[in-house]
Amino acid sequence: MNRIVGLVVALLAVAFVALSGAGGVLYWNRVEQHGEQQARAELPGLAASQVPLILGFDYQTILDSRMKAYQLMTPAFRSQYEDDTTKNVIPQAHDRQLISQVNVVGAGMLDAQRNSGSVLVFMNRVLTDKSKQSLYDGSRLKVDYRKVDGKWLIDGMKPI
Repeated sequence: MNRIVGLVVALLAVAFVALSGAGGVLYWNRVEQHGEQQARAELPGLAASQVPLILGFDYQTILDSRMKAYQLMTPAFRSQYEDDTTKNVIPQAHDRQLISQVNVVGAGMLDAQRNSGSVLVFMNRVLTDKSKQSLYDGSRLKVDYRKVDGKWLIDGMKPI
């Protein structure tokens, strides 16, 4: 009789652990799915509003606008972007008196997870220099996002 009670208790324990594990998996899948849906809902609009802030500038205020743009980036991407901006973009902007106006004409999700995502951004840019000659450029960008401390930050930008 003790063996039967022991066997029943063991089977109940195994069933409890199995059901708990299944419940945990279902819960975690729901968390992942909700996070993915949230990324899909937020990131295209966020990219559409942030890309002009990052790629648009006026040579007279470029230092201030870059400081604001850096706040939108992960530390790793900020380091890369800041290095390139300091060495190339800012000196050229001052020398040529450049103004970059960026208009996002479309954005759509490429990939989404709970804590990361990629957005395809279609944009038009107008570069004007001291000669007042304008150069029009239409391009596509892949913008990678990563969620850091509950906030979506840009983790990379690549022309496509």
